[in-house]
Amino acid sequence: MDQDNLGPAIEKMGITFSELTAEHAVGIMPLEGNTQPFGILHGGAAALLAESVASFAAHQWAKQFGKSAVGAHLDITHLKPGISDRIICTADAVHLGRRTAVYRFDNTSEDTGQIISTGLMTCYLVEEQPR
Repeated sequence: MDQDNLGPAIEKMGITFSELTAEHAVGIMPLEGNTQPFGILHGGAAALLAESVASFAAHQWAKQFGKSAVGAHLDITHLKPGISDRIICTADAVHLGRRTAVYRFDNTSEDTGQIISTGLMTCYLVEEQPR
């Protein structure tokens, strides 16, 4: 995966990938610059991290069919405040089909290993569009 061409939103948030397959992906995001006014992880940033990691994994699956993956549904539950220097998102495939891919994800604190937020992401597999 080209870490230099992840798209403007992902680059703005500072997200990088340490693992990326259709079945399993791990993304890392710094807390700095992604907080709400109280200095803890912004819920929207946590959601963007999860959607990005799951969507890139789904794209790895979609490529074999000549397709791309786009987000269809994101369900996220915030459990604890994110105060770690870096947030780690791990996404694992629950369903890999010809039209959809579903991932279970956990956002965890790098410092404590505690789950900050968890949920499911569903992606549609769609025909690739020319850019």
